Amino acid sequence: MENASAIELIHRVIYKPGWSFKARDHVNRFEGTVVVRVNYPARNSNRDQANGGYPEEITAYAEFPIVVKDSTDEDLYAALLRVISSIEEHESREFLRVHPTGWAPFHPHRVDGMRRWAARHGKADVLADLQFGVA
Repeated sequence: MENASAIELIHRVIYKPGWSFKARDHVNRFEGTVVVRVNYPARNSNRDQANGGYPEEITAYAEFPIVVKDSTDEDLYAALLRVISSIEEHESREFLRVHPTGWAPFHPHRVDGMRRWAARHGKADVLADLQFGVA
């Protein structure tokens, strides 16, 4: 698949309300690759928000490179579902807390939480968690 075709297909994707997908060419760094930025609604998952039911709404984002060279449209959509699954997993790890302290054992923004999660999934590093930020 050509990068321009992949970008156009990604821009047509619909998921949950408030989610948007924006792709850009990444060929200046890696052949046959695009970068997808996903903006999505979330809640502020800080510890001080937990007991109040996470009332503060935010917009979060993550960016992922996807190799599209020699891909079909089905391959592209499968890659997007892997991206979405990664985001959903990331958010789940932020919100899983233990009462009464609000400890988040697998928090993806804390090195100890990243390492605990990586160790349980056979990963040697925590780099995947570094793709996330807040818009």
